[in-house]
Amino acid sequence: MFIGQSLQNIDSKGRLSIPSKFREILNSKYSGRLILTYFEPYIVAYPTEEWTGIEEKLRQLPTIQKDIRDFIRIIYSNASECSLDNQGRILIPTTLRDFAGLQKEVAMIGIMNKIEIWGKDKWDEFKKGAREKARSLPDKLMEVGFL
Repeated sequence: MFIGQSLQNIDSKGRLSIPSKFREILNSKYSGRLILTYFEPYIVAYPTEEWTGIEEKLRQLPTIQKDIRDFIRIIYSNASECSLDNQGRILIPTTLRDFAGLQKEVAMIGIMNKIEIWGKDKWDEFKKGAREKARSLPDKLMEVGFL
């Protein structure tokens, strides 16, 4: 399971070093291969074994609905498979870097079975807004029976 966050830098060629705590999980629990795709405003990186489950869920969606078809197109047309190099880095394609507005500094966030890759500015903005929303979170969790 991926948890925590790490600030990293993307080099001029688009290579991003995977933090050691995430790399250990990728190499011990998974094959070390990732599927990257764009989820506005960030990139999501699924181990290929987890991506298989996502594909199964996508196949079950009602593609008769235009919004669903468009969503699937966006996910697949921007998807890219990558592996860790010998230095524990992945190459993020230019199109994905551009979509997510990734510059030099990025935040990598471990979220259960995936890693989110955010531009640092967008991550900081999200965290600021999340603090505001956190006040009402316990009530919402109680509504859905979590607490």
